[in-house]
Amino acid sequence: MGEIGDLQVDSCLIFAATSFWLTPASYLAILKVVLGLGFVIFVHELGHFLVAKMCGVKCEKFYVGFDVPIQLFGRTIIPGKLFSFTWGETEYGIGSIPLGGYVKMLGQDDNPGNVEEQLAGSLAEGESADSAILESGLVDQSKLDPRSFLAKSVLQRMMIISAGVVFNLIFAILFAALAFKSGVDYEPPVLGNAIGSGPAWKYDLTGADVLAIGDKKVEGYFPFMNFVEAVIFNGAEKPIPLTYLPHGETEPKTIEMFAEKGFNREHPDLAMVGIQSGQIPKIGDEVTIKGLPASRATPPLMKDDVVVEVNGTPIKNDIDLRQVLARDAAKVANFVLERTTGTDESSKTEKITTSIEPTPFRDFGFTLKWGKVGAIKLDSPAAQADLRVGDEIVSINDQPRGDLMTLDMRMIAKVESGSPVVLQVKRGDDVMDVSITPVVPKLFANVGPGTPIAIDSLGVAIKPTLIVETVVPSSPADKAGLKTNDSFVFLDYLLSEIQLEDDRYTGIKKTEGAPKVKFNEGVLKTTWGEVYANILQTMEIGTEIEVTVKRGEQEKVVKMASVVSEEFFQPTRGFYLQTLQKNYKSDTWSDAFTNGTYQVGKDIKRVGTTLRKLIGGEISPTKLGGPGTIALVATSEASQSTSRLLLFLTFLSANLAIVNFLPIPMLDGGHMMFLIYEGLFRRPVNEKVQMILTYGGLLFILGLMLFVITLDIGRISAW
Repeated sequence: MGEIGDLQVDSCLIFAATSFWLTPASYLAILKVVLGLGFVIFVHELGHFLVAKMCGVKCEKFYVGFDVPIQLFGRTIIPGKLFSFTWGETEYGIGSIPLGGYVKMLGQDDNPGNVEEQLAGSLAEGESADSAILESGLVDQSKLDPRSFLAKSVLQRMMIISAGVVFNLIFAILFAALAFKSGVDYEPPVLGNAIGSGPAWKYDLTGADVLAIGDKKVEGYFPFMNFVEAVIFNGAEKPIPLTYLPHGETEPKTIEMFAEKGFNREHPDLAMVGIQSGQIPKIGDEVTIKGLPASRATPPLMKDDVVVEVNGTPIKNDIDLRQVLARDAAKVANFVLERTTGTDESSKTEKITTSIEPTPFRDFGFTLKWGKVGAIKLDSPAAQADLRVGDEIVSINDQPRGDLMTLDMRMIAKVESGSPVVLQVKRGDDVMDVSITPVVPKLFANVGPGTPIAIDSLGVAIKPTLIVETVVPSSPADKAGLKTNDSFVFLDYLLSEIQLEDDRYTGIKKTEGAPKVKFNEGVLKTTWGEVYANILQTMEIGTEIEVTVKRGEQEKVVKMASVVSEEFFQPTRGFYLQTLQKNYKSDTWSDAFTNGTYQVGKDIKRVGTTLRKLIGGEISPTKLGGPGTIALVATSEASQSTSRLLLFLTFLSANLAIVNFLPIPMLDGGHMMFLIYEGLFRRPVNEKVQMILTYGGLLFILGLMLFVITLDIGRISAW
């Protein structure tokens, strides 16, 4: 996330993905991914191949990819194999369908319906299928070719079947060890922006350094995502113990915090605490948001510029930067930047000064009625003033309370005076005065899907209603015919032709037949606060919206365009910051393999927990990813560094090992299940039963593949 709230998280990712594929420098990353994913498949099949050879089984084929030709109307449009050669008794090749690989062994066939062909291919010279089948229905192994798969003992066949998984795990450790020895960049568990009213916001965890999660100390290589996963896997039913060092303090704190669901639009069923990773005052890859003041800075901002001073205030971290921009929201921000140019051998650092104009609020000329206080931040001005959940602020200093969306900036403007603000608060049937002293917040909380608006200067979270409270005379809302007590129902963005061509609006472009945005409906309820703060404030002045309101028993449609507010300014200027990064590098191979083994164990646990939660219904199957998602994530990791790609391949190898060993016919785990039965009962599974189970497993796998590929297409089509 950048210095300013993005248009939408999805839009930001879409823009990043689009620009990534258009960057020539990313082609090397794509090549790394192709080789890396191919190697993971190769390693799995190599395990089967080597152990089969060790057990004396003849291997007829060794393929990465499937060599099945693609035909259309009887004509081959894609050949079955891209490349092949024969060495000794084995044909080696690369198939044209990149969805796995296989080793073809003499007398081995995944299809139990081909049992006769399988047996025929396994017979010793001069033997017949009739002579090889005993009266009991079992196969007389003495009649089989000693180099066939069927001629081997149950234990040997188990070794061959399990070898792929074992090799995946061995090479997963190797991948991770190589990554740790060469050095891994990662996002440490230093916490950044919180979602207003969420658990992390209530405990004021912004800027905190996580020290321990339960009994697990945070040390060595421990990325931010480990913290996120610990929260998700802990769930929302029990508290998660957390030890952390608050921002700017020297003594750690320990709390027990309940996670909550609904903070992520893409993953509403996951328990989270509503927090992002930390950032640094260094300009990010996308640099600025088009149309906002930072994009007009002269001289312009550049990627990797380090902000060292703003309006005379030294900047040591992102919180320093945001506090200055909040304090001086209505002023020109004079930046001092450190800019490094040249290569490593001839690089030089110079100081650059530039100015960025204020960012006025986009105004429509109406306010909505406020809801009640929904949450209070611990140790905040609101907590100290004894404001309570359920209170309603009815006026401020005996004046109308105004627009909830500008309340934070109005309170910050009063900080310099040091004088308290008197809120008139309705509590039950009583109205009382509450004296409160605002502060300049560390960071402004994000507005989540359906969450209240956090007023960080006070430490309260209030959800706006959808009922119009005031309409400013001669404003766009007034000219459009909006009336007091109108209730918002639908919203539509009326994008201009220029905006329709802009990639950053991809997430809100209206396609033909798509419904309008409906407020307060669905699992994640869209609110006016989310639309106003996350989307409208980043769009160009003059952007039109169409609002359907309910007036009495009728619905009316009003169209209005945003104008510049002459009174209120945003605490942001429209540039992106970089995520805080650290580098972990093992000094010895012993440490690298220790960390690699731990990482693989953690990845196995992660996959196992995810499967358990999928089966238990705690995680929706729609969160699964197919080949397209794997390729996109892998390419993104490869673009960061080879070490990041190696760690992703570590996870993918562990994933492949666990999933492939599930007791599902057609997978290695299914074969192992049949072999365990044969070993226990001294006879193979009944042919008909085996056939039914295998075809059932095949249908399940094909259905799952179709499902995840459909999900991939849905995700990619949005780009």
